[in-house]
Amino acid sequence: MRVEFSGAPEIAAPVELVWERLMDHKFVASCAPAVESVEAVDDTHFKVVSAFGVGSVKLQFALNVELSDIQPPRSARMSVQGNAPGSAMHAESTVELEPLGPDRTRLKWTASSDVHGRVATVGARLLKGAAKKITEGFWKKFARRVGTARK
Repeated sequence: MRVEFSGAPEIAAPVELVWERLMDHKFVASCAPAVESVEAVDDTHFKVVSAFGVGSVKLQFALNVELSDIQPPRSARMSVQGNAPGSAMHAESTVELEPLGPDRTRLKWTASSDVHGRVATVGARLLKGAAKKITEGFWKKFARRVGTARK
């Protein structure tokens, strides 16, 4: 099952600070719900363990994350491949930073994911709703924390 989302929150911080936080895997992981661990393999590859659940189905995913098409401090792409018992997922995300002034940045993001197996059997409506809530919640928390960090 495929889900797609996008957004463009404004962040009360200069583009350089937003970029710095986007490239900080520990900061990004701290904004994501249910991340149990994150390990840097190198500057663009990470191993992440995260829990995900919809309804009565709760699974722990082992994820391989890769950053690519990195254009500092403007844009990047992230690919995620993961597995859990009886389930698999693949996700792609892009970010683009747009300066709105010396202390404001628009963060345009897109995300799409394909989920297969046990977690997808819960039903498209539940999975799409949960994925949307998690994805939008992550970017709102990221924007809030980056804006707060500079005060």
